[in-house]
Amino acid sequence: LGAVASYASAVGDDQLGRDARRRLETAGVDTTLIQTRAELETGFVTCIIDACGDATYEIAHPSAWDDIHAEPALLSAARSFDACVHGSLALRGEGSAATIRGIAGESAKRVFDVNLRPLPDGVEARDLVEPLLAGCYVVKMNEDELAIVQQWWGLDATAGLADALRQLNERIGATYLVVTRGGDGAALVDRESGTVVESPGVAVDVVDTVGSGDSFTARLLCGLLDGEAPGEALAAATALGSWVATRAGATPKHDAAALEALAGGR
Repeated sequence: LGAVASYASAVGDDQLGRDARRRLETAGVDTTLIQTRAELETGFVTCIIDACGDATYEIAHPSAWDDIHAEPALLSAARSFDACVHGSLALRGEGSAATIRGIAGESAKRVFDVNLRPLPDGVEARDLVEPLLAGCYVVKMNEDELAIVQQWWGLDATAGLADALRQLNERIGATYLVVTRGGDGAALVDRESGTVVESPGVAVDVVDTVGSGDSFTARLLCGLLDGEAPGEALAAATALGSWVATRAGATPKHDAAALEALAGGR
């Protein structure tokens, strides 16, 4: 996508952590913001792909990335980068949650990828997620997560997609509130105009959905930052996310010709 990316996280002082750094560096990602927590192990996820290409995850806890510290280099990066992207799973550990809350007000543009996966016992998703929904450039969630967040505020669960997005964004005020809809595509509402734009799904043969949502988010953000119209950025993001689902693994090398053909066949 041509963006300069720096990855902020934490790994253990172990072989898995060293391998993770090496793989990121090989992919051209800046790793200077990755911290080391000698007392914790590098995070590990067991991923099971079913016959439809959908994934379920078992995420080790606790892990080093549960304790990312607000080090000066991280705070400086949050202030200087065009955008800061974080998810909700990183909020499960109080160390990382405190750091994310601390940098929330420092970022020029913050992207919150809401991903409501099972949390440790006693941890409530709403307590972690709701306070960070305000002040975002982009908030992204899927249809199931949209329904859950609607319930938090007692919003009309029977509203159509456009009205549901507008109603929720009246509460959170994101510049762009985005919902992904699997094979049905995606939609977003523009806070300034109140306009809802939709991108239809792209028919593909799904192999592996891992990385599809993150690729969608990356392409959407790059497009918006580059000045693309929201509908144009959304369509390109939908096409990329769909194409990634046709490949095994989360980070396939992009095939420009295949992506162009896929977008042209919408």
